[in-house]
Amino acid sequence: MAAGELEIQAAVARSSAEPFVTEKLYLKAPAANEIRVKIVATSVCHTDLMTKGEALCEFPIVLGHEGAGVVDALGDEVTEFDVGDHVVLSYDYCGRCRQCKNHKPSYCDNHGSLNFAGTRANGDKTHRSPDSDAADVFGSFFQQSSFATYALSNTSNTIKVDKSLPLPLLAPLGCGVQTGAGTVLNTLQVQPDTSIVVFGCGCVGLSAIMAAKVAGAKNIVAVDVNPARLQMALDLGASHALAPGDFAEPGSIVEHVKSISQGNGCQYAIDTTGAPSILRQAFDCCGPLGVTAMIAPGVPGTEVSIEMLGLLPGKSLRGVIQGDSVSKTFIPKLIELWQDGRFPFDRMLTKFASIDSIEDVAQAMGRGEVIKPVVILDPEFD
Repeated sequence: MAAGELEIQAAVARSSAEPFVTEKLYLKAPAANEIRVKIVATSVCHTDLMTKGEALCEFPIVLGHEGAGVVDALGDEVTEFDVGDHVVLSYDYCGRCRQCKNHKPSYCDNHGSLNFAGTRANGDKTHRSPDSDAADVFGSFFQQSSFATYALSNTSNTIKVDKSLPLPLLAPLGCGVQTGAGTVLNTLQVQPDTSIVVFGCGCVGLSAIMAAKVAGAKNIVAVDVNPARLQMALDLGASHALAPGDFAEPGSIVEHVKSISQGNGCQYAIDTTGAPSILRQAFDCCGPLGVTAMIAPGVPGTEVSIEMLGLLPGKSLRGVIQGDSVSKTFIPKLIELWQDGRFPFDRMLTKFASIDSIEDVAQAMGRGEVIKPVVILDPEFD
């Protein structure tokens, strides 16, 4: 190993078709502004699987962007963290562009390169195979690559949490949970006694449903094809659960949702599926001045058709990244809501043991068997 490198175990994706395979790699030492984190647990997000499956990245790569762990080492310029701190990792941002300065870091000018390029901001790779003299594995996914026993993060995407909290439970807060909850509480700013419909009841959709209950929405309509997820939606706060298969025509479900909201349409709609036809249904469910949030954009090139006349009643379609969340303040807010018993996101979680299980997790997610899988890398924290 070169000076400063650390031997790690990582679940490596070598192509879109090949399974995740655990391999020994070498991880570079932290740069001046970086933090090395011993990963205790990482949850798996559909973004990880879509990035791999649709080849939206360079290969080979270490994915993973919902890590939680313990600070192991610090770069020379890091002052706000100490070795031994417990942390949750989230998305990264530059902190310098107009959006970042206006407290909208999820829309950072450099969001794509910082979170999806597979390198540090300066283009350097951080991971090396044992049989290579140069860094030859892409990492730095969301500036963490948490499908590994250790990860490098930046101060900007690292959130300190109380050491008394269960780290494995907190991992999903870094992306999926904050995206769903943030869309309701930050983007839409859902008001009491209103109506909202959520299409897709995975982690993001269910997080939105829990947040809508926190916000005091009167009618919270969940739509999904999976009966178990619809039941979970009801358990977590939905007032109605609808299965598209129970309606003869696609338009019938729209009219039914409108009838639930006193016939005039919902004030808010969320689509988490990334399917253009479903996004159109979500939009059509809204009444005058209604806002539809698109969380999952689909693969590049995907288009959606909206009738121009449908926009005239002041309706709008809004794309959302990370629920407009500033992670350093929003994740602690979600933890407080959980501690108060008002945001029971832990009920969605399914635990898997060891990094070797990540391919099994991917297969289980593809079959719709789990909502939010959490992989435990350090059993001492389970």
